Amino acid sequence: MNYRILFLSLSLLYFSCQSSKNEINVEDIFLSWELEENNAQPNQSHTAKFTITNSGKTFLHPDWEIYFNTVFLSVNPKSLDENILVEHLSGDFFRIKPTLDFPLLRPDQSYSFSYQSDNFLVKNSHAPNRIFMVFGEEEMGHPINNYTVKEFSLGELYKMAEGTSLPIPVGRNLFEQSKGLTLLTKREFSPIIPTPKSLEWSEGELEISGDFGISFEEEFSKEADFLINRLKSTFTGKVSAKTSSDALIQIKKNPSIKNTEGYQLEISDNIQIQANHPKGVFYAVQSLLALLPVDNFKEPQTELIVPKIKIVDEPRFPYRGLFLDVARNFQTKEAVMKLLDLMAFYKLNVFHFNLVNDEGWRIEIPGLPELIDVGSKRGFSRDEKNFLWPYYGSGPDYENSPNGTGYYSISDFEEILKYAHDRHIEVIPELGVPGHSRAAIIAMRKRYHDKKDNDMDAALEYLLEDFEDRSEYLSAQNFRGNTLCICQESTYNFYEKIVDEMIARYQSAGVPLNTFHTGGDEVPHGAWSASPVCADFISKNEGIDSIEDLTNYFYRRVNKIFEDRGLQVAGWEEIGQKMVKENGKEVSRPNPEFADKNFRVYAWNSVAGWGGEDMAYQLANAGYEVIVCNSSNIYFDLAYNMDPDEPGHQWSGYVDLNTSWRTVPLNHFISNEKDMYGRPIDPVELAKGKVKLDERGKKNIKGIQGQLWTETVKGQDMMEYFLLPKMLGLVERAWAVDPSWTSIENTENRIAEREKDWNRFANAVGQREIPRLDYLFGGFNVRLPKPGTLVHDGLMHVNVETPGLIIRYTKNGTEPDMNSPEYSAPMPIEGNTKVRVFTPAGHAGETSTCLQKDN
Repeated sequence: MNYRILFLSLSLLYFSCQSSKNEINVEDIFLSWELEENNAQPNQSHTAKFTITNSGKTFLHPDWEIYFNTVFLSVNPKSLDENILVEHLSGDFFRIKPTLDFPLLRPDQSYSFSYQSDNFLVKNSHAPNRIFMVFGEEEMGHPINNYTVKEFSLGELYKMAEGTSLPIPVGRNLFEQSKGLTLLTKREFSPIIPTPKSLEWSEGELEISGDFGISFEEEFSKEADFLINRLKSTFTGKVSAKTSSDALIQIKKNPSIKNTEGYQLEISDNIQIQANHPKGVFYAVQSLLALLPVDNFKEPQTELIVPKIKIVDEPRFPYRGLFLDVARNFQTKEAVMKLLDLMAFYKLNVFHFNLVNDEGWRIEIPGLPELIDVGSKRGFSRDEKNFLWPYYGSGPDYENSPNGTGYYSISDFEEILKYAHDRHIEVIPELGVPGHSRAAIIAMRKRYHDKKDNDMDAALEYLLEDFEDRSEYLSAQNFRGNTLCICQESTYNFYEKIVDEMIARYQSAGVPLNTFHTGGDEVPHGAWSASPVCADFISKNEGIDSIEDLTNYFYRRVNKIFEDRGLQVAGWEEIGQKMVKENGKEVSRPNPEFADKNFRVYAWNSVAGWGGEDMAYQLANAGYEVIVCNSSNIYFDLAYNMDPDEPGHQWSGYVDLNTSWRTVPLNHFISNEKDMYGRPIDPVELAKGKVKLDERGKKNIKGIQGQLWTETVKGQDMMEYFLLPKMLGLVERAWAVDPSWTSIENTENRIAEREKDWNRFANAVGQREIPRLDYLFGGFNVRLPKPGTLVHDGLMHVNVETPGLIIRYTKNGTEPDMNSPEYSAPMPIEGNTKVRVFTPAGHAGETSTCLQKDN
């Protein structure tokens, strides 16, 4: 046999089956996706189908690959077609690859293939997204613009969930949730959110027109200037600093006010502000601005009209935080600064800034340019060597990826620090280790390979991995190789370097840095287990006998780094935990080694019904300083509800305005009445065997913080949508006094009193806060609720979760707009009636459809 001829023949056959990108126009490729099966019980699963169509004039050979993103697919999807492989690559990044037996697609020919995954899909946004195609061995991804998803409706999801308790938000369920709400008069609810500690109404209003002055003591000059500048954007008259005692607005020092953030605001024939610290004056200014009519925020008015009122106020918690992740999806400097303005207006005082993660490094570090040259960019490559893969649908082109590519320069970051400091907001940077570190690992790997031939010492100086490590693990976000090698000195060189550079940024900005967040969460099981470097390290170090001992060693080293620099160590709850065996099971318990060592832990993993509802209290009682970050109530990246068109996560349930508002930081057992599956929670049963706060523990609860992780958040509009209005519930719980209903032991009585309180808060949001947010700081993309609908005895009843918003309807199946009639009372149902919520400015929410039957 002539093997040379056979080889030549096979080679010609192979090359004849290659699709040249010059011959194939990706615009001629059509791809569709649809859900075939979706099972909620007894075991969750879904089956979906792709159909690829060649609408071009040339053959499509099987030398293509299709890449896509989705967080909501198992890492081992089962292809139901022997000619197709569906592979998990990393994180949310997947590949579809045809086998050699995949047929050539002739012009106008289609091919369908299915796969199966072990999860129930509830969101249209959870379908594969940002599809692109790669041909042969090229390094370029070509977006498939002709990609369609066959979406499923709310009604279809409702049918899929039949027989379950899943909280599907159809019209009647939304109506049921808000049936106890009534429209209140303006003086039946607080004119300010967060609700002040003490508020006394007086008769009448103070009407201000023309020019006027503000007098103040010198130590309050910055806050006075802030007020003058804010009033310029709301008022056409001239407002100026004044030294005389007859100034219309007078800012005075009152040493009897002990809380540095406390203040008194009295409006009668003039406006008196008293405080003992600039922070107190600043919050009094925010309250005064919040009393202005909404029209003043729309455009400057000729008058300032405020109610006559006396407020005595101070915050419940000294720490009132908001966390923003910009690593997974980037936000611009301008978006961050607008968010800081919003935080200040609502009296939040800590900005927890997550700057790095597996999916991105977002801060410039002098001396380590690879961190931004590699770690801040996302796009397609074969080996993820020069930049990261395009996680979270950031697209194949790293130069055209506004959510995937981006970082803050030194000047950007220092500007953010100054901007926050001027608003009395502390910025706590999070540069997390040892897990969630893939971006840093890849960047320092690139540094190693670039330097090793000329300077091996420099190449090794900041290396973060053991090249011989064969440990097998998968992180919570489905990454491999995302954990630093904590057994080699170069890792500590690296961390000291970035800590020192961050300290330098604060010093240059003239802003104090007191606390540094080290991350520490979700270190995957199995990390370091097959690392020769770690095996050697353990064998040579007394007191370190196993892999399990490495975590304590790591945090002793980290603590020393921060102690030497006068900084407090902070991290997620895991840095204060250790695994112990109880009743034959491994459980997390407070680690005594770092208790009473000034460690601050952020307690987050409190999914209702999962058993960790008391972890914050265990840690606080053990001596850790604790920030309450309950995932089930104040993780704002969780979807508002189960509507398939509502974007967001669902792993810890669903979070809307009411969910965040009803969180009880010191008694989480009564924060939720149902779990994420809609099953009732008995708070008495939930609390059995769980730890309650003791007196020491109560002192260690320093505050509360809401979180916005950004896997599903792409761009500023989506950030604002996820935050507002649900963030206002956090605002209320962080500042306002603990409501009286939290101390009522009887569940039925407690809920009754809570619902009265909720009615007042919901009215404040619907009548004042949301309308103002249309204009505040240029306006925010606030999510408006769908109206609840109920047909009973031939009449259509409609309500909304925030009374005061406008409900409009149509009866002919068209979308309601600002010209549609306003709903005011139950009315006969006719045909295909649609209802929709509006703000006075015309901002509209999603539509509910009400048919001639009970819905």
